[in-house]
Amino acid sequence: MRRSMVNCNQVQTQVISEGRWIEEDPLPHSSKHVVLVIPGNPGVPRFYEGFIKSLNSRLTLDTPVWVVGHAGHVQPPDNLEIAIPGNDKWAECYSLTAQIQHKVEFIKKYVPEDTQLHLIGHSIGAWFVLNLLKNHDISGRIRRCYMLFPTVEYMAESPNGKFFCGCVSRIAPVLTFLSWIFTGIFPVSLQSLLIRIFGLFYGIPARSVKAVQDLLNPKVLDRVFKLAREEMKYVKEADHETISKYTDKLWFYYGASDGWTPVKYYKDMVSKHPDLNVQLCQRGFQHSFVLKDDMDMGHIVGDLINEDLKH
Repeated sequence: MRRSMVNCNQVQTQVISEGRWIEEDPLPHSSKHVVLVIPGNPGVPRFYEGFIKSLNSRLTLDTPVWVVGHAGHVQPPDNLEIAIPGNDKWAECYSLTAQIQHKVEFIKKYVPEDTQLHLIGHSIGAWFVLNLLKNHDISGRIRRCYMLFPTVEYMAESPNGKFFCGCVSRIAPVLTFLSWIFTGIFPVSLQSLLIRIFGLFYGIPARSVKAVQDLLNPKVLDRVFKLAREEMKYVKEADHETISKYTDKLWFYYGASDGWTPVKYYKDMVSKHPDLNVQLCQRGFQHSFVLKDDMDMGHIVGDLINEDLKH
């Protein structure tokens, strides 16, 4: 596995790969397929390392698996001396629409034109996938889309959305300030220890400690909250026109007890799109599957992609 920062849409962006790195030219007989994971919010790629390892283990061909982080969701290390735009560039670099353009630019820059894309969108990442399907330069290169716990409609009206709007959004400045104190006072080793201890009580595995440290950078956390506010504001009715147009390319996977996507959303999707492949999880996976169920989820999606590659 490789991890690095690359410039995309003016912002240094973290990318991780399992298999061929994004800047390596494919060999003459290499697979003409790429699996690209678009994360939820927070868009910190480290959270998905176990998932893509598990997924990649199921692929029989030399198909690379990449995760592209959201713009501004991983702060470049201080020793790299790389500046990224401030929040005065929010609209063009970090907003919901800017994140779509960010993914478009990444695909155009790093995915060879003769390559077929298998997109995996988690949470708000699924909403980004639907928007990529509407891009004429990108849609023809997309083979299949796997929508995991997809927040593609009425986010603010979900139980978690109501809690975010009524509580979390209001105290977000306080939480960001506390993260500034936490990261400013404690050395990295002590931060890691405290996160591990906290994680024992809140279901954060040891393997996710570094991802949590990435998230707790106060500049990152501020952008995460601001993006979430935009999600609440703009993710309303699902884009049923795009879903109907690309039914044969889409696979939806809903949680049975997901506070972001209630079962009602699953039932509505099945009712409005009877020909769409929509699944309801029967294994108790949580919305944030990357914390606990990343291996199993990776096997499920990996098997689906592998089956598709055989045809």
